[in-house]
Amino acid sequence: MARKNTNREPLWRFLFLLYCGAMLWLLFDRPTGWTEGLSYRDQLRQNVNLQPFYTIRNYWYVLKSNTNPYLVRHCFINLAGNVLLFIPMGWLLPQLWKKQRNFFRFFVTCTAAIFLVETIQLFTLLGSFDVDDWILNILGMTLGFLFYLIFPKKH
Repeated sequence: MARKNTNREPLWRFLFLLYCGAMLWLLFDRPTGWTEGLSYRDQLRQNVNLQPFYTIRNYWYVLKSNTNPYLVRHCFINLAGNVLLFIPMGWLLPQLWKKQRNFFRFFVTCTAAIFLVETIQLFTLLGSFDVDDWILNILGMTLGFLFYLIFPKKH
């Protein structure tokens, strides 16, 4: 008996678009961080972290030593969320586009996408430009890529 050839590509593309929409909502659907009395330029300066591992180290310190449940929860969600939420992207990109199966090309694409998101968040004051977010997001996407290598979908 012959097996049916079911093309699930449209389903995967739909799920990818749904995922991207959810991520855009999570990343940009918030009130601006506009602070009264500060110029736009000063607010931009205050929303930039270019020192690698500064935020990660501070959050890790809070997780290890703080008993305030709000702060612990905030730090855990920030650290884990910045990794876990990007794993699906790392798995879906190489699934849907053959050129993304090359790790170097995949890495460049992910780095550029995260740079774009961080820059938009900064200039719209809907977040900050934090190199640590970039590091954690790339880690999540790389884990997703590794999952793709271990568990590729059947073509």
